[in-house]
Amino acid sequence: MASGSSRRVLFVCGDDVGRRLVLNVDDRRLVGEVKEKVRCALVLGPDEALAGSEHLERNVLSLYYAGAVLDDSWRFADLGIPPGAQVTLLNALKATS
Repeated sequence: MASGSSRRVLFVCGDDVGRRLVLNVDDRRLVGEVKEKVRCALVLGPDEALAGSEHLERNVLSLYYAGAVLDDSWRFADLGIPPGAQVTLLNALKATS
């Protein structure tokens, strides 16, 4: 595979703490791969089922750019995100069925 280019992207956590992270993102990387790098760097919990009193909740990290959720299977090269752009991330608990 040919060498891909890289771009610096600012990831901003949409929580009260306001954590920020700048990463060089390889265009060939999938959103899901980059999400795991962000998760590790910001020490966020994994997408996992958490035991609740009456139901299970799932800890889910989502990346947003220009108001749209970025799908884990998309490649950064196909998204048109320019260098220096801000990507918002939300770490939320969602109820499972």
